[in-house]
Amino acid sequence: MEGEVKEIQMELAAIRRDRMNLHALKPDFVVPTSLKLVPPAQSGLYQQATRHLPLSDSEQCKYLYKKTQKDSNQSDNEIMILFLQDTDVKSKYVDEEKIREDDIDYRIPQIAKLREELIRAKNAADEERLQREKYEGKLKDLEVKLNGLCNSTIVEDYRKKSNEELSNLKKQLRDASEEIEEMKITITEKNEQLQEYRLKYLQAQQQVEEYKRQLDLIEYDNKQVSDQIQIEIQKMKMQFQEKLQDLAPLPDLLKGAQIQLQEARQLQKLAEDNTHEFSNELHRVKEKLVIAVSNLNQEKAERTKLIDENKAVKSDLEEKRMEVEDLNRAVDDLKCNVLRLEEKLTHLEARYKEKATECANFLKEIDECRNESSRAAAKTRERSESMRRYMQTQISELERQLIQSRAQCRACLKERDDIRQRMQIQVTNLQENFDMVEIRLRTLQNQIASLKSSYAVILANEEDPCEINMATCTCD
Repeated sequence: MEGEVKEIQMELAAIRRDRMNLHALKPDFVVPTSLKLVPPAQSGLYQQATRHLPLSDSEQCKYLYKKTQKDSNQSDNEIMILFLQDTDVKSKYVDEEKIREDDIDYRIPQIAKLREELIRAKNAADEERLQREKYEGKLKDLEVKLNGLCNSTIVEDYRKKSNEELSNLKKQLRDASEEIEEMKITITEKNEQLQEYRLKYLQAQQQVEEYKRQLDLIEYDNKQVSDQIQIEIQKMKMQFQEKLQDLAPLPDLLKGAQIQLQEARQLQKLAEDNTHEFSNELHRVKEKLVIAVSNLNQEKAERTKLIDENKAVKSDLEEKRMEVEDLNRAVDDLKCNVLRLEEKLTHLEARYKEKATECANFLKEIDECRNESSRAAAKTRERSESMRRYMQTQISELERQLIQSRAQCRACLKERDDIRQRMQIQVTNLQENFDMVEIRLRTLQNQIASLKSSYAVILANEEDPCEINMATCTCD
């Protein structure tokens, strides 16, 4: 009986241990705050797409370049914030797992101590059971011996003392048999109580197994939801990174276009300076020609010289005109290149706007996924909390039943100790009586031997006169 009670206690301790492990291993799913991104209306991409550009080309290129740099820096900062917050969440989960492992390591020696104590109690109960079986065997042997003594004493009815002793022994045997029957009745009652406790324990074990299955299903659902959310977040991160990679070469292209525009503007400035110098020279030459025409009449002597000078100046002018035409052609080519670059810039701006709209759509989808995941997580939390409360109520009821069973076991142990003391007292009395009976039997055997010897002497004395008579008869 004690062994079964100890087994019930061990199983209840195992149920408690499983409950503690379930509370320790149950994941607290929380949607990380790192996934709350900035809405598209507040991002730099949306502002760039909705803002009108200035009119001048150089200012337009500078504005675009600055905005792309700012937006790229903002996107890089947002990505770094996401990764840092994800690493913070991961570190939190790692710290929680370490704390749980430390709790398990701290509970393992306590569990080992409880197991050792239960094994010791079980061994003690087995030893007590063996002692009880030995005492029962001794009682049976004493009953057999007393029955034999009773049968032997019936033959010798000629002594009153032996009859009185046998009657006393019979009374003691009856009392012992009645007490043995009472013990058997109490043992049967205790066995029935143990069977009831077993049935209750089996029912509680079935309920605990059902609760374990339900908790396993809830944990499996939580794991699936968390895995799906993480997979979707990773997919959105990959898409966001791909879009950023697509947008990465745009600042370089803008830089190249800006450099080409600066070079073209420098060449244009040089051409304008050259044309301005040539125009100044032409004005000077015209003034000189006016002065020369006004002074023709005065300077006839120097006409030949002036004609030569005019020819030289004309040749220089023709060369300068040719140079001016070449410069004008170069300016036209540069203007064509500038127009082409402006077309490229417009094309890149259109593409940049498309990518910005796509990024805004992706951010909206990310917000929707976040809201759905938070709702699912809230539902799973509510379910897990309700199940945890229900399990706690059930466990409290089981603990109350265990306390009652412990109290009953203590009462049974007290009754067992009392019965054991009574049995020991009766066994000692029976042993003393048995020793007295053996002593009396020995005295009886000695008396019988003395009677036999006296009877043999009497027979020998009777045979002697018979022999004398026989001898006289033969003599006659």
